[in-house]
Amino acid sequence: MLFKNREELWREYLRNKSEGAFQDLVESYLPLVRHIAGRLNFKLPNHMDREDLISCGIFGLMEAVKKFDPKKGVKFETYAAQRIRGSIVDALRKGQWAPRSVASKLKELQKVLWKLEAEEREGVSDSMIAEEMGIDVEEVHSLLAEINKMAVISLEDFLLGREEGITVGETLMDSHSSNPLSELVEEELRTSLAQAVEDLPEKDRMVISLYYFEGLTLREIGSILGVSESRVSQLHARAILKLREALEKYI
Repeated sequence: MLFKNREELWREYLRNKSEGAFQDLVESYLPLVRHIAGRLNFKLPNHMDREDLISCGIFGLMEAVKKFDPKKGVKFETYAAQRIRGSIVDALRKGQWAPRSVASKLKELQKVLWKLEAEEREGVSDSMIAEEMGIDVEEVHSLLAEINKMAVISLEDFLLGREEGITVGETLMDSHSSNPLSELVEEELRTSLAQAVEDLPEKDRMVISLYYFEGLTLREIGSILGVSESRVSQLHARAILKLREALEKYI
């Protein structure tokens, strides 16, 4: 299908809420939905497949088109990505991703990581973590994957530990607010989050940047950093845990 220029479609839709322009805009941004759904490269619940994720993401895309305000100075793709991911998150949350037993193990993993990182200058291996925790390496991999999975599904929920409210993407990019108190809170959170990212070790900061802003996979990041995919998974999990710890007062 041939589309009008997107700018023309946006002008038409924003001017008179044309249903035709709306449908064309949604269809023209479908590759964005597929891209986001495709990056969620973990095992899905038995009752879901990739097309289900895409369908959920399309609802988010439609909401994004309806609610997008270009006056706020945020690119539509950035705004829509949050909505698309949010719709997918809502569907995936029903799967109860992290039961209490896993949450307890994650806290233990965090303590062990901090301890070993303080002791080891050459880097911490998965086998070191396994030995310290008294579990096998496969379970360490599962725990690291759980952290990475939760962060990929919804970075903002995992960092801030809440079901609703502003997202990390909106926190970093949207400085507009109609509520003075909300504006103060959001500004403080934006500043704290930016500082927390800046305070990460160089490799952790690079992993966050390459993964969330450049859209690279863990394997691709490993090639750039010259480390294994497993090590990148460790660095990513460590970064997420440190960011959550830094933002503890907002939880």
